[in-house]
Amino acid sequence: MFELSNRLRLLITALILVPFLLYWGFTSTPQEASSNISELTGKIDYYVDNANTREWDETGTLTRTMTSAKIEHDPQAELNYLTSPKSISFRSNDSEIQITSDKGITRDDNSRTDLAGNVIVHDNPSSESGTKLLTEQLTIYPQKDFAETDKPVTISSTSGNLKGIGMDLHFEKQVLNLHSNVKGIYHEVD
Repeated sequence: MFELSNRLRLLITALILVPFLLYWGFTSTPQEASSNISELTGKIDYYVDNANTREWDETGTLTRTMTSAKIEHDPQAELNYLTSPKSISFRSNDSEIQITSDKGITRDDNSRTDLAGNVIVHDNPSSESGTKLLTEQLTIYPQKDFAETDKPVTISSTSGNLKGIGMDLHFEKQVLNLHSNVKGIYHEVD
């Protein structure tokens, strides 16, 4: 009977200690846990695949749509990383501006968007008189309705082609300034 008691005591002790030892062996120390949290700083906290957003003005009029194959948010930097973004802005004169690129970065406060890789700005893409602007980098300030680049720019329309280096563009005013090395070809329109 004495042997059975010892075996029973040993079995009960093992049943109590094994889960505790397993838990202790598989979890980290408080110092390791705090270092894991500090490693997460500057990391993506969420992402969205096949994102589709819409913006309206204060009267309820749709002003912009944006699609992106992927959006990743970095809370530390307050930035959104865009993959293959496409934006369509709807203007008060019923025109549209479509902007596409390979990638982009927007700030959380929407004060600035940086686009890179095959940036195309297409004014009135559905009309015959549409104008297309091509560059490798473009910075857009949505709240100012303004964009700029210091990279080479190519502009093509039914009336001709322009090339230059550096540019600023006021969307609402429809004013575009090429900064240097401007070359152009004009096609007479009937």
